[in-house]
Amino acid sequence: MKAPALMITCEHASNAVPDFVLRALRDSKIPDEVLASHRGYDIGAYNIFSNLVKRLKPDFHCSSRFSRLVVDMNRSSTSKSFYSEYTASLPSAVKEYMFTLWKKYREKIENFVSGIISARERKIEKEAPLKVIHLGIHSFTPVLNDVERDADVGILYDPARPTEAKIATALIKSIHERAPWLKIRKNYPYLGKSDGLTTTLRQKFGPSYAGLEIEINQKLLSK
Repeated sequence: MKAPALMITCEHASNAVPDFVLRALRDSKIPDEVLASHRGYDIGAYNIFSNLVKRLKPDFHCSSRFSRLVVDMNRSSTSKSFYSEYTASLPSAVKEYMFTLWKKYREKIENFVSGIISARERKIEKEAPLKVIHLGIHSFTPVLNDVERDADVGILYDPARPTEAKIATALIKSIHERAPWLKIRKNYPYLGKSDGLTTTLRQKFGPSYAGLEIEINQKLLSK
């Protein structure tokens, strides 16, 4: 049986703001210190993403070019955090432009997956052959709301999907073989079944798709 295709993405790789949005923000532009913080992007995640792409040579890889404070590529378009507090009140024409950025990013990814998982396979509820393994690369701030995060690495997945649980266990074993001192937790500091790109792809492509997010503590990373 052919091995599953590997896809690696990085939804919060950059803290850049498109010129069109900058002009629309005017005096209420996003502060530089906010853009440079964990709120603006996943600090260090792009470096991890790039290294994994070089080493693993995935069948497909993709990273976002703009800050999550413009539009969040890892949220569904109905999410309350889709637009940030800086962009939510911008004119509809500007928001439509930002929505287009999100849509194009999602379409690139979905077009790759749909080229591998057939329409018939998407309808299978159980026992479907695994066709795509997706690793989403993220990072998290060591302290949030004055609470220290108690992990070095988090592996996020949907516990109701046995294939993802099995891959998560294999990933933890592989990481520990190389770095046994790291504290790795499952579904921490977020739940793998929460709103996000992997959740959307699970719903669209069924059990032939397995999506996991790798969350790395920013205290281990450099900008």
